[in-house]
Amino acid sequence: MLQLCYIYLLFITYCCVFMSNHFESRDQIILLLAFTHRISPLVIVRKEVLSMNLKRIFILFISLCFTMIFWCGSASAASYEGKVDGGSGSTINGWAWDASAPDSPVDVTLSVIKVPDQSVAFTNTFTADQYRQDLENCGKGNGKHSFAITVDWSSLEDTEYKIQVTAGGTPLSGSLYYLSGTYSQTPSSISSLTSNGQATYLGSFKTTAYCPCRACSEGWGRHTATGTIASSNHTVAVDPRVIPYGSKLLINGVVYTAEDKGGAVRGNHIDIFFDTHGETRMYGTQSADVYLLS
Repeated sequence: MLQLCYIYLLFITYCCVFMSNHFESRDQIILLLAFTHRISPLVIVRKEVLSMNLKRIFILFISLCFTMIFWCGSASAASYEGKVDGGSGSTINGWAWDASAPDSPVDVTLSVIKVPDQSVAFTNTFTADQYRQDLENCGKGNGKHSFAITVDWSSLEDTEYKIQVTAGGTPLSGSLYYLSGTYSQTPSSISSLTSNGQATYLGSFKTTAYCPCRACSEGWGRHTATGTIASSNHTVAVDPRVIPYGSKLLINGVVYTAEDKGGAVRGNHIDIFFDTHGETRMYGTQSADVYLLS
């Protein structure tokens, strides 16, 4: 689609330049000006060349502006929505759709993430195109937007996993974890903590990653806003209006301390510190459940 946009831009641009050179005969303009104002035709030619160059630049600029306005206005942005409903046996169920194309199926990407180290154990892309009456009844297009994804748990290491499903890069709602044949909405470590009143659920937050490099830390390196030295698996940047400094947070099974802030960290957004830039790129942007430890 992007290549087609570029081709369209070039086509419009060249058309405008071609037309600008054929509005009137240059020779007629030069002779008319020379006769009327008694100016040397050579002087007029120079002025005419400059005028035509400026004219071309102006037309190029206007054509690009109108083309981009047309493109942005005509292209409808995708609006993904969906939910991971749950799991049973080796099957994970849910739905996903694009509100801007309500009757078209969308591709969803399943990621099975190890809770202890947050590494991806399995990932694959599927199409959410199965029919569900309840989806059609609640206005989700033609109702053909559900999925049932099979995971061979026996081929994976015996540990706890987080199941994440995205559509167009947008995480679907609904938390799902798997451990030893059992699915739950919270990790096992959280279940015991919440039952004992040691953890409070703060909600689902947008989580990103940063490191000591200049691009990520804006020249601060490992120095945090609270005066501590940032370290991986420990430091996170928060919006102190939402989460006070010093708070202990449980995110994806790891306990972090709110020690830093970031220019782009606002509201329900947490930036997790990593040692290297490569790790930050691998982490990307994820949706994570956040718990405040007492």
